[in-house]
Amino acid sequence: MKEDILEQLIDGYFLRQPGTFTKHNVKYRPDQKTLKKEDKSKYSVHSDIDILSVNLKTKTTNVVTCKSWQGGFDVEKHLEWLSDPKNHSKKVSGREVWKSFRELTDQIWSKAFRDKILEETNSKKFNYIIAVTKLNNSKKINDFCNNKNFLNRLSDNGNFKVTISFLTLETIITTIQNEPQSTAVESTEIGRFLQLLNAADIKFERKTSS
Repeated sequence: MKEDILEQLIDGYFLRQPGTFTKHNVKYRPDQKTLKKEDKSKYSVHSDIDILSVNLKTKTTNVVTCKSWQGGFDVEKHLEWLSDPKNHSKKVSGREVWKSFRELTDQIWSKAFRDKILEETNSKKFNYIIAVTKLNNSKKINDFCNNKNFLNRLSDNGNFKVTISFLTLETIITTIQNEPQSTAVESTEIGRFLQLLNAADIKFERKTSS
């Protein structure tokens, strides 16, 4: 079951494409057999991939982590916090920031993340997508997406082919709304809801900041 509205929207966003299948809340954790005794308790809790999307026609694998924070995602601050181990303990909404991005900050978690993707998709090529309500300080997007430490961890130093990108709520809604109804394939409740909005000529307008 999809846990929040952002996951449901993303589900519709990908499933509108023919030949696409999605899987949600895919649990994974480091292989306990390979860990040192002193590390087992540290890596005993499962993490999960929010959405795993595979398009059989384009052979594209999208791995999505959803951050449906109402205040949005601050690209500049998260780049600073996640790229420097000294800042990993910084608390965001009461949680240490690294725990929301284990696969970007810890080699052992990164391996478990890759292993699960390979097990589920049989692919060593994937797009790592951070889905957010909105982006703040977006001038640092390129720096974040091209950060060598992030890419090296996700790709096992190039053994996997990986890209990093962001997907905003605005992009999801406007993309689906702007597609002709005759060609859009909507197989979710959210997709049908957006079709109803189109039929009623209701469009979302971007709010300009003061």
